[in-house]
Formats: sequence, C-alpha cells, structure tokens
Amino acid sequence: MSATNRGVNRTVLFLSGLVLLAAGSATVATSVWRAASQVWGTWSKAALSWMQDADEASRISDATTSSWLTIGVLVVLLVIVVGTVVVMARLGGGRSSVVIREESGDGPQGSVVIGQGFASDAITHSLASRGEILTSRVSASRVRGNDVLHVSVTPRQNTSPVDVADTVTRLVDNLATLTGRETPTLISIHSGVRARLASDQPRVN
Repeated sequence: MSATNRGVNRTVLFLSGLVLLAAGSATVATSVWRAASQVWGTWSKAALSWMQDADEASRISDATTSSWLTIGVLVVLLVIVVGTVVVMARLGGGRSSVVIREESGDGPQGSVVIGQGFASDAITHSLASRGEILTSRVSASRVRGNDVLHVSVTPRQNTSPVDVADTVTRLVDNLATLTGRETPTLISIHSGVRARLASDQPRVN
C-alpha cells in the first residue's frame, strides 16, 4: 500500500499522460502532415515574436537585458518546484519493512522492532488453512509517521465478504494480543477471474 492519496496519484498520472500524448501526437502530425507542419511553423514564429516583443517591452532598464517577464517566469517555475516538493513531502511514506516499532526506553530491552515478515507469515499461514481463501498478501506502509498493515485477500466466488473480513479481523486481533500492541490495519477483499474459475473446484489440502 502506498501512503500517497490514490486520487492525487491518478490525477497526476492522467494529466502527465495527457500532456505526453498531446506532445507525441503533435510531433508525429508535424512530421507526416504538411499542413500541420505549416501551422506549427506559423504558430511558433508568432509565439517567438510575441515573446521577444514582450521581453523588450518589459525591460527593467536600458542598461540591462533582464526583464520583468523573465523574472515572472522564474518566479512561476520556482513556485511550481516548491509546491511539488511540499506535496511529495506531505504525501510521502511508501512501503515499510516494519509493523511495530518501540523507541529505546528506560528498560533493559532497549528499542523493539517487529518486522513486516513476521506479521505476513503469521496471517498468511493462518489464512492458507481456510478453504474459502484463495490467496492472501500482507504488506506494511508508513503513513504520516504511523505503521499501517495492509491485508489483501482473494476469496472464492460466492464467499461472504463479511465473513472474510471477520476472519481477518480476528487474526489481526490475535496478532495484537501476541505483540501487545494494536496496529492500524486496512483489509481489502478482491474478486477476479481466478476466484470465478476456482469457485467450483474442490481444494485438496
């Protein structure tokens, strides 16, 4: 699971893909279509002429080549870069190899860290013994300074999602009892082709 917001991720990816698609389409069109090439040449010359006129008209003084237009463009680019860095810092996190961490205290044990592999083995091995569960996967993420567990389950078709969620919840509660600390957990239940194909197949243990 990623700590970044999915809506923001998809919006950024969509806009980036749209810009790249438009740029690629324009490049191909100007290469193979003469009319598009002529339009591009006319537009680019007009745009370049406008920028030169605007730069000359906004010169700070006759003794310098700097202009307010150049300064404005640099300020806009700086704002975009700073905004990007801030958004990435706030949304950052990503995957983690730790489920539970305790900082070093006054006791003799010092700091305590429980890895994601321990939680993954404990939960997936328990789910593997259940016939209604086809596959399960456990991962950990660092979200806003907190360790979050993500349990992804694919049950057989026609299996009650409520029952699956209850089963996983009991396993997570047992893990919390074992470790002595509750970990925020996200449970996702998936269905797909594999679930439909395996719905009528008996499971051999």
